[in-house]
Amino acid sequence: MLRLVRKEGDSVKNIKLARIDSRLSHGKVVSYWTEYLNLDTVIIANDRVYQDDFEQAVMNLTMPEGIAAHYLRLDQVKNYVENNQNEDIFLIVESPRDLEKILEKDYFIDRVNIGIIHLSQGKKLLTEEVAVDEKDLEIFANLISNDIEVFIQLSPFACKRDLSDFFIEA
Repeated sequence: MLRLVRKEGDSVKNIKLARIDSRLSHGKVVSYWTEYLNLDTVIIANDRVYQDDFEQAVMNLTMPEGIAAHYLRLDQVKNYVENNQNEDIFLIVESPRDLEKILEKDYFIDRVNIGIIHLSQGKKLLTEEVAVDEKDLEIFANLISNDIEVFIQLSPFACKRDLSDFFIEA
């Protein structure tokens, strides 16, 4: 289980939003969020996409003009962020497990947006757009218990649902 210890000043201030989305960069998603949050850099953190020039080229078609897109392996995110403190970053990962791997690198993200997590074997629908398994729920509960805002919202203009509303405290 991921163990986060929040300390004063621990937050990575230039990651303005981390998003979990099975599609990574798709359609207008990046355009809407970067404009809404006034961001200039997108990191797509995915070990598979990092090695796939064709998929990167397709995703580049979804990037708004003036937005820098970086395709990184999960283990490269921390180094990139630390060396580019002047950039406001929109971080996109494919799954809760990918986000957990990034957070294990010993730094902190304040806000996690869940877009679409596709239904697959072993997963059940939490909402119409979000399918989870027990490990995903464990990761989300851990994030919430560490005072990370976790919410479901397809775009900045859609209804925002706080994920903590899905967990009942015992």
